[in-house]
Amino acid sequence: MASNRLLRPLTPLFVAAITAAIAVVAAAQTAPRELLNSERIAATFGNYGVTVLEQNGAVRVSSLFSEADGQRTCRTFAIVRYAERIDPSLSTEHAAIAAGGSIGAVFAASGWEVRKTHLYYGERAASAKLASLMGIAAGTPLAEHVYVLDVVKAGRAIEYAALVEIHHPAYLSLANLAAIYGVPDAGNRRELLATLLATATERVR
Repeated sequence: MASNRLLRPLTPLFVAAITAAIAVVAAAQTAPRELLNSERIAATFGNYGVTVLEQNGAVRVSSLFSEADGQRTCRTFAIVRYAERIDPSLSTEHAAIAAGGSIGAVFAASGWEVRKTHLYYGERAASAKLASLMGIAAGTPLAEHVYVLDVVKAGRAIEYAALVEIHHPAYLSLANLAAIYGVPDAGNRRELLATLLATATERVR
């Protein structure tokens, strides 16, 4: 005669555990994705635009801005260092970005998930260039964010670029970065971090 051990009634505790597990999985599947920087600027200030200030095959410098009464205010000064080799599967998106498109928005529109590996948060005094773009006093402390950007589709992750973003004080602070993104960790990318920060210093002059 077959054993009935697997047919015993479920205990209330076991049922509760199963219910909780299902809820966790469902929440993970339906959780909204992290806002793109462009979306966060638009949500905070009502609109968003991007102006490419400098670009070559390796680096792009841009102003992510909001506009009010005809006046553009840089909310994020972004220095992008592209990967040494752009994966061929990203050629269409890369062309759109090189033509002035917003990085996160271009990839999201093509069905790619944008993932960031956060290397560093710090502060940088506003240079005359940043002060002019942001409409603030030179020397104002500005939050600085360094990360590596990967894009993911169909289980495949591709590194696209590493970025330094310097934020307007009315947009994001050091405390905001930590609250949104958690603890940064440069890990074995400290040399890359140093190179990115040096590039940023050159580009804000």
